[in-house]
Amino acid sequence: MSNEAIVVTIVSSLISGILGIAVSTWYFYKLERHKLKLDLARRLFGNRFSVSGDSFSCAVNEVIVVFADSEAVLQKMGRLYEALQVEGKPNAEGALIDFLKAVSKASGLAQETLNDAYLIKTFNARN
Repeated sequence: MSNEAIVVTIVSSLISGILGIAVSTWYFYKLERHKLKLDLARRLFGNRFSVSGDSFSCAVNEVIVVFADSEAVLQKMGRLYEALQVEGKPNAEGALIDFLKAVSKASGLAQETLNDAYLIKTFNARN
């Protein structure tokens, strides 16, 4: 085997290894981002029975980090914040529905089979 063939083999092996690392790194980054979004969406939906509670507030505070790449979610979160600041909160329900829909869409969750009432209804056996 000539020196040229050895060099070509080594260089091609290095290039394929580097390319494999780059592709797998990109793939796992995207997968991890998706998992973070799903987890946060799960916590938002799971704690929507108490919008003023600590668990929901904690989850909403994480939205600016996890959904930083989704302008729609950030805008809907701002609208929800503003609606919750108004005395009597007349627009809070609509803002919450829009926010949860935006989170669902950005997380890849399908909500076509559920109407807006299902986003507001919560299950609480204590009531």
